[in-house]
Amino acid sequence: MRAFHENRSYGSAFPFTAFTTRNIEYLAHWHNDLELVLVLEGSIRMGINSDTRLLQAGDLAVCSSGDIHYYDSKDSSSTLLLIIFNPSLIGFPAGWPQNMRLSSPFKEQPDSPENGPIHLRLSAVMQELLQEYTLKLPQHEQLVMGLLHELCALLLRHMPLDTVNPHRDKRRMTNMKIMQGVLQFLDSNYMHPVTLADAAKHANMSLFYFSRFFKSISGMSYIAYLNSIRVNQAEYLLLNTDKSILDIALECGFSNIRTFNRVFKQVKLRTPSELR
Repeated sequence: MRAFHENRSYGSAFPFTAFTTRNIEYLAHWHNDLELVLVLEGSIRMGINSDTRLLQAGDLAVCSSGDIHYYDSKDSSSTLLLIIFNPSLIGFPAGWPQNMRLSSPFKEQPDSPENGPIHLRLSAVMQELLQEYTLKLPQHEQLVMGLLHELCALLLRHMPLDTVNPHRDKRRMTNMKIMQGVLQFLDSNYMHPVTLADAAKHANMSLFYFSRFFKSISGMSYIAYLNSIRVNQAEYLLLNTDKSILDIALECGFSNIRTFNRVFKQVKLRTPSELR
């Protein structure tokens, strides 16, 4: 998928979705909605802002509004349960306060018996939300809102919180805004020869600092990230249009067909022609 500020479409006036997915790969992106993740099976590497973890079965992750996050399933296999919803459903900001933030967005399987019941309840509530969303029985929207309040209250009670300090957190918030701007810049210009120097200039950073900064948040180098955007878009065009492979390569920012074929195979483990 391409990387961008995701404006989610829920297909209804009720801004909530729940689903399971296997071996998800998603480039760094952000949205205003809350995204809660439960690892059901296996393991997956996930990054939220500048914090990266290898999550195992039973682990939880919480992406708050505006958090830049990505999923990396290379060299691993997993099944995830995702709960994504607009904060308005829980009376934002009351249900998910703006003046507090999680010390860490990850909650691992408890290693002490006293924390076991809470973790089990969190997992159970997420499973109940999936069931309500899937079955859509009468009054399911009311039940979903109630379960979301319980889920968020338990997370806020049992995960360490920090009070947002505008002065102390200014650098962190500034960096997130800069990275959001860079991702938007790449999404709008991937079809052009956008160099590392171009992106660093857009972020108003030195080349050396920007390179490290970008990788620490996106989980990959700048060129790998840009190539992934281009290849993902090319894959979409290969599957959904009759354009020639050469035209698609040039449209997606590759200067020649040879480079396109090489990079496409690196990212997708197959050649463009295999999709035709």
